[in-house]
Amino acid sequence: MSVDFSLDSHDFQERPAEYFEQLRGQCPVAHADLPAPFFVVSQNADVAAVLRDSDVWKSKFGPGLAYHGGGVLVSVDPPKHTTDRLAITKIFKPSAIEEMRGDIEVLVKDVVSQFAATEGNAGDLIRGVGMPIPLTIMCWLLGTPVSDIEKFRQWVLPMAEAVSAVDGRMGDVTAQAYKSFGEYFWPHVKTRAALIESGEDAPDDLLTRLLTVERDGQKLTQEDVMGFCQFLMVAGSATTTLLIGNVMSRIIDDPALAARLIADPSLIEIAVEESLRIDAPVHGLFRTNDEPVCMQGVDIPVDSKVLALFGSANLDPNVWENPEEFSLERDPVQLRKHFAFGVGIHYCLGAPLARMEAQLAVQEMLARLPNLQSNGERQLVKAAVLKGFEVLPVKWGN
Repeated sequence: MSVDFSLDSHDFQERPAEYFEQLRGQCPVAHADLPAPFFVVSQNADVAAVLRDSDVWKSKFGPGLAYHGGGVLVSVDPPKHTTDRLAITKIFKPSAIEEMRGDIEVLVKDVVSQFAATEGNAGDLIRGVGMPIPLTIMCWLLGTPVSDIEKFRQWVLPMAEAVSAVDGRMGDVTAQAYKSFGEYFWPHVKTRAALIESGEDAPDDLLTRLLTVERDGQKLTQEDVMGFCQFLMVAGSATTTLLIGNVMSRIIDDPALAARLIADPSLIEIAVEESLRIDAPVHGLFRTNDEPVCMQGVDIPVDSKVLALFGSANLDPNVWENPEEFSLERDPVQLRKHFAFGVGIHYCLGAPLARMEAQLAVQEMLARLPNLQSNGERQLVKAAVLKGFEVLPVKWGN
């Protein structure tokens, strides 16, 4: 059954929850034609089935709409996925992230302090706070100068638009972002590899680990290391930027919510988690079935692109009471069962880091930016599978 649904639709980007409700209720397994033919899975149980059954639902053709082979992490299946994941598990395990808390707290205070000093007490919250925090942390992990975040901020969101590109036909801005990324990171990776090969002391960061980690006597290729750099720069920063913007937009639009969080900062953790559920930064990602599948009475031929809608699963009334209500009263354990970070073998290893960054950023902004309000037209992110803001103008003070 077809449905009037397009990833490229402006209406969908403006009102995704309405489309999710329509899909779940009228056509839970739908066929869409734009920007290319694919299937859409929208109910919580079906999304979970796709994400958990990695024997049938493969990542070998990439998480986007195009049939791309190769890559790392979300673009491969076991056993390579297992090897890739082990390569970065040590860096992203919760205890390692917790060891970074002190440095991240200092970073957040510095970034918000600079933003609070903006002339006229007004600015773009995304550019001023949402982007610098996760991009700086990616610089720490990948061994690049923090001053280069000005370059990176021009690349990450355009590169994310490639997920909905058809047959690799990217727009000029996206293509240029990938080109610039490669021109920057290839020399960076090769320089670090040469330093390690010479026997000199190399920085103890994620890039060094990627270039030295072995499994069964095999090291990652430099192409794979480049893939990790690209993936982490986009997935590790852009989605956290969107998370920070999404939760702050809810707070800005609801003075009562802001007042509660200011009065009781312990509720910020719940607010961030509820934002992840109700405003998942990633609407969903694609899988490809290795065999014919019949789901909800719909036949899905082998090697079909199927979009598992995380955002829709998070709003399914069969799982969530009053799903479209932003509530601080939800049970914390139940709330963490949302799909914003995925489910199954591709569950996001960076989830603890994203949560920490967002919680600290919200807490510091509420403390340093009194009477925070909207201050102009917000601009939605252009990448079709993402939800959030590219520009979020705000003002503060009396």
